[in-house]
Amino acid sequence: MENICIRNYEGDEAMEDFGIRVERAALLHDIGKLVLRAQPAQMNHSQAGVAFLQRYAEPEDADILRAVGHHHAAALRSLSQAAPSDLSYLVYEADNLAAGSDRRALEASEQEGFSARKPLDSIFSVFGREAAAGAGEAQAPEVGAYHLQGLLAKDRPQYPQPAARVQATTAEYAELLAYLEANFQRRSPFRMEIHELTRVLEGVLSYVPSSTSLGEAADISLYDHVRLTAAYAVLLYRYLAAKGVTDYRGTLFSQAAVQALRQEETGLLVSGDLSGIQSFIYTIPSAGALKSLRGRSFYLEILMENIADEILARAGMSRSSLLYTGGGHFYLLLPHTPEARAVLEEARESINDWMLAQFGSRLYLALAWMPFAAQEFLPGAEPGTRGVFRRVGELLAAEKLHRYGEAQLAAMFAPESEINRTLAEGRECSICHTSAVELVPYRDEGAEACPLCEGLFRFGERLLSVDVFGVAEAPVGAVSLPVPGIGRSLYLCALSEREAEAHADWVRLYVKNRVDTGERLMTHLWMGDYSARTEKGRVQEFSELARHSGGSLAARGICRLGVLRADVDNLGAAFLAGFPAQYATLSRTAVLSRALSLFFKRYINDVCAGRLAADGEAPFSLFGREKPRERFVHIVYSGGDDVFLVGAWDDLLELSVDLYRAFRRFTGGRLHFSAGFGMFDASFPVAEMARRTGELEDAAKQYPGKNAIALFGAAASARTGRAEDRPAVYGWEEFISEVCGEKLRFLQSHFDFVEGSGAGRRIALGKSRAYRLLSLLTAAGEGIDIARFAYTLARLDPGAQAESQPAYQEVRKELYAWYRDARSRAQLVTALQLMIYSVREKETR
Repeated sequence: MENICIRNYEGDEAMEDFGIRVERAALLHDIGKLVLRAQPAQMNHSQAGVAFLQRYAEPEDADILRAVGHHHAAALRSLSQAAPSDLSYLVYEADNLAAGSDRRALEASEQEGFSARKPLDSIFSVFGREAAAGAGEAQAPEVGAYHLQGLLAKDRPQYPQPAARVQATTAEYAELLAYLEANFQRRSPFRMEIHELTRVLEGVLSYVPSSTSLGEAADISLYDHVRLTAAYAVLLYRYLAAKGVTDYRGTLFSQAAVQALRQEETGLLVSGDLSGIQSFIYTIPSAGALKSLRGRSFYLEILMENIADEILARAGMSRSSLLYTGGGHFYLLLPHTPEARAVLEEARESINDWMLAQFGSRLYLALAWMPFAAQEFLPGAEPGTRGVFRRVGELLAAEKLHRYGEAQLAAMFAPESEINRTLAEGRECSICHTSAVELVPYRDEGAEACPLCEGLFRFGERLLSVDVFGVAEAPVGAVSLPVPGIGRSLYLCALSEREAEAHADWVRLYVKNRVDTGERLMTHLWMGDYSARTEKGRVQEFSELARHSGGSLAARGICRLGVLRADVDNLGAAFLAGFPAQYATLSRTAVLSRALSLFFKRYINDVCAGRLAADGEAPFSLFGREKPRERFVHIVYSGGDDVFLVGAWDDLLELSVDLYRAFRRFTGGRLHFSAGFGMFDASFPVAEMARRTGELEDAAKQYPGKNAIALFGAAASARTGRAEDRPAVYGWEEFISEVCGEKLRFLQSHFDFVEGSGAGRRIALGKSRAYRLLSLLTAAGEGIDIARFAYTLARLDPGAQAESQPAYQEVRKELYAWYRDARSRAQLVTALQLMIYSVREKETR
């Protein structure tokens, strides 16, 4: 297990000391649960937490220890010597809100009805239960539980296992505790930066259940609980401070007062959404496409992370209050104070001013916020969590319809404004086609581009070899791209660790797919960044990927690039209605968001590398060929709930099945995605690839119940050059079992598609006959069409004495039966297309 630390380089400085202490106490308040499960003793977890933390504390940390030991009502009632302004009261109420239940009701049974062997359940054990039953998901995999381990304890991601096979052990808890002690001995939890402490706890507690009550769902990890407790604690502190309230005992420990406070709109749910992502990412030339695509997509990811961090830092909050970020969207929790609203107003104005100056109207940040009362996020509240998210979603939609303020609109329509500046010669960027003050050479193609487009290409190049990304107030290093701040311009730099160490004045640092400790503490970000590489480690170009169909450069297979776009079905509705009312809490919404990000930003890398959900599971194979487990594919983009992948067409289609199966295992069938799969020449314009594959994805979304894949469309034009009007759309299981498992396997076992190879017991079917069959199947109708098909089958008869006669008898029977059934005929068409593509010789270039 690796050390996990983070520093937000200005967040802590922006927070008052007391706010930091409140958050630190909230993060540590339940640490005794881990201690007691690792070292059972005759004390409660509050007492165990204090005993454990005392060895790292100094006298000035007494108030934090007091809060750890007194965050339940019975203990807090005995704290008569505490001042009314003691932070213990803030942690107590924040703990109640985060838990979504009355802690006092649990205390009476604290010594009974609990089991330390109870593992963490998947969030999908309660999510989508009714929907899965209504959709007939009786055969879906069991929604199970997780083994007790650290976040990155294994080489492979952890998928839920059948609950009967999983039990937490004292030895496993002891191992986690030892790791936590090693981190705390290196640096006291009372001296750590808040973000460092948060990430240490994430590494240790992500698979530790918060509650081990036998009568409750154990689907919230201890990490998620303490993180949300910290967010609530600081929110309450800032809200009460803005009202001049320091009597926390009277406000938060009197039953009448706290019930009244829970009805007040103490917080803001903030939603941000970036419009224009698709056109921004895909507006590139085909040459060097991977570097440009990767650079643009990751640039937008960091841009949104940085915007969220800017807002949090200015509002005096930490990343504990970041509920979700991904796919050009984020949710934040802020206090409902004039200062926080002013920060949001300034952010909306300042960031969109910057966007207009940099991109015109192509990119726009919609920002909306909705006051909420804490009571609304508790179980059983109406309209509750769903209602708050629905209201902020409606505000965000309205914001997108009224994008700009008066001053911004005036600048957009003023010919002489900075937004509308043009070169005297009227030149424009060859990539984004906008005018710029300066154009620079783009790659080695003789073209010119604006500095941003050229920088995005070089940024994508750097992404393939570096993991650290710094945000500074001035350009640093060879590749620095502008990103927005609030009332200031910032620069994003792709760096090696040595380069990061050489520069001192970072606003913040990010690192992808790593969680290590050092002098430079960084925010870690998961990123789907798998790339197929040559034996020498060079990332393959699109044309090279296309030539790897069949598994190698020498194997047969049409030389085409596969493109896959996929998106989780009905995700917005699922967030609003996926949890039963008694489980519809803010904590579960946050956990669900984090789980989906983890799958699409981290687990997808392992699926591409052939490390699948089940031990010993083999990657899906269309044709049964032996191929490397590592797929010849590139992840262009993988966000919070959608993906864009390219690769050798057969590897990518096989990978789509692996991804479907892994996601089904991960969610227990409670969520699913639909995908579009197209095939293109590697030199085809990338924007057009994206558009056509997007249309295929839309076709899959029209399938009854969704959960489908739409294939080809334009791919059927590989021989004729014409686009296919009706793509082949199948439910995933139909595609796997009937198209591939039945029809494709039958064609493989009964036909020899390679002319002159000696068919033996199979029927020789050359390229021309295969295309004749395909033509008859696609033009199928009644009467004369059936006769023509029967005649074509008859001409395949090898003779009564031929070794392939038994195969012919089966072919005549099965193909004729499939021809007469419209659905089976469509499946046979797709299987035959796949077979033809797989035996085509690669074109010589």
